[in-house]
Amino acid sequence: MYSKQSVLIVDDDPDFASAVEKILSSAGYETLLAGSRAEARELLAKKPADLIILDVMMENYDDGFNLCYELKHDERFKHIPIIIVTAVTAVTGLKFNPKTDGEYLEAEEYLEKPIHPEVLLGKVRGLLPT
Repeated sequence: MYSKQSVLIVDDDPDFASAVEKILSSAGYETLLAGSRAEARELLAKKPADLIILDVMMENYDDGFNLCYELKHDERFKHIPIIIVTAVTAVTGLKFNPKTDGEYLEAEEYLEKPIHPEVLLGKVRGLLPT
């Protein structure tokens, strides 16, 4: 039986999370939503996702960075690709890049909000080949 690939969307902005959910479901992905770092950990413990789309600034400005670090250093989850999608640069002026920011930001991709749906789908498809 065919099982859809699942994507966990972790973002405390319900409008953004809903929009990403619609984009991904229309492309055939199963989606799970978490509004916080703690909720994401709970969902992953129940059912690991195939990919995670992760905001940086949630309850704390660094929740996404910390969750990414925790997951990439946990044997159960380190294989799951992570796409950081955030407005942190617009809010703080700080720029981050997984290619240059070393061990602390081990996400496979980093996108700035707002994002075009086709760009997001392209990154997801690149990390979750069928």
